[in-house]
Amino acid sequence: MIPMLRGATTIFAFISALLPAFAQEKAATPGQSAVQPAAAKPPRPPCGIRTPELGWHAEARFIAGMDGTKFTDSMTPEQKVAWHHYSRAGGADWKRVKSQYLDRIDDWRKTSLAGVPTGTAFYPFSGPDAANVLRFFPDAREYLMIGLEPVGCIPTNPSDFAATYWPNLRQSLQSVVAMGFFKTDDMRKDFSADGVEGVLPALLFLVARSGYTVTDVMPVMIGADGRVVAAGPARAETRGVTIKFEDEKRNTRALTYFSLNLQDSSLKRKPGTVQYLSGLPKPATLVKSASYLMHKKYFSTIREVILSRSVAIVEDDSGIPYRFFDKSVWDVRLYGRYTKPIQMFDTWFQEDLKSAFTADEAKVEALEFGIGYKYRPKTSTLILARRRG
Repeated sequence: MIPMLRGATTIFAFISALLPAFAQEKAATPGQSAVQPAAAKPPRPPCGIRTPELGWHAEARFIAGMDGTKFTDSMTPEQKVAWHHYSRAGGADWKRVKSQYLDRIDDWRKTSLAGVPTGTAFYPFSGPDAANVLRFFPDAREYLMIGLEPVGCIPTNPSDFAATYWPNLRQSLQSVVAMGFFKTDDMRKDFSADGVEGVLPALLFLVARSGYTVTDVMPVMIGADGRVVAAGPARAETRGVTIKFEDEKRNTRALTYFSLNLQDSSLKRKPGTVQYLSGLPKPATLVKSASYLMHKKYFSTIREVILSRSVAIVEDDSGIPYRFFDKSVWDVRLYGRYTKPIQMFDTWFQEDLKSAFTADEAKVEALEFGIGYKYRPKTSTLILARRRG
């Protein structure tokens, strides 16, 4: 199966993770087997989702490399050096991505999305890419993201953040900060690296770096009745996490991430989850770097949920195929340019979308930032569909 690429555009390039150490064979001695059993790995430090002693705001800023003053006294010299290096790299790179990409989304949004209600923002196939949905829909009060990766956790105590945690976290963010999307095959490895457990650290990094104050983090689940409740001993259909945060005006927001396979066969076994998704309150939806999954017949359920519930859809060409936008229902505007998809997905070229781009070139608007798999400026496709009426 072709590896899938999904969800977060030009952010920044982090330093490569430390190379793994390779075990060396011990020389055999008389009476011993030449192959010695591998030494047992030391147990991982405790990891969970619990309210930190210093609160979630301090914890999120620490993980984002923004402020470690309340934590460094509990760290070894080696840990301090690693964190400070990580902090300097993150600060410089975030400044660069704001000017090269995120601030340009602001300019586009202020004109193109003016008047679009965004009480709820929905981002399926997102991975942990909070940066894009927060930037496209900064006025939303509820954010819903869906990816395949587990929520995971963060180390329980400051001293449990080993020196290798920081380069491993940089590695887990590398593709999204360099290209704007996470590579699925990379995430399987990076979000299970020593110390880095699941997507929660990346979510906290991106929410904090986006300028918000994290106030709470709690595990949640969707039950068979379609309700989202705090995670507990009861059987869950779908598990996730809710991050509560505030903007500079102290307005409360909530971002919920669910670990969920959106393929039809998976959703068929989760009727409560489908009920929940089918009841989303008129979301504005973002789809990008989505592996062209909704071009396939076995992703029809999520495609129909988006089309039936959304008040507006912002997507690149890897999202819902152009032919599904009924012009009596949707006002569709095109931005940028459309060419053949990258080689991995070149079978999903859309002739009707190409015709729409060439039919009346005067109506196609410029796009000053890159997005999706063609993440370089002047190469990207963006589609905005607004529901009529």
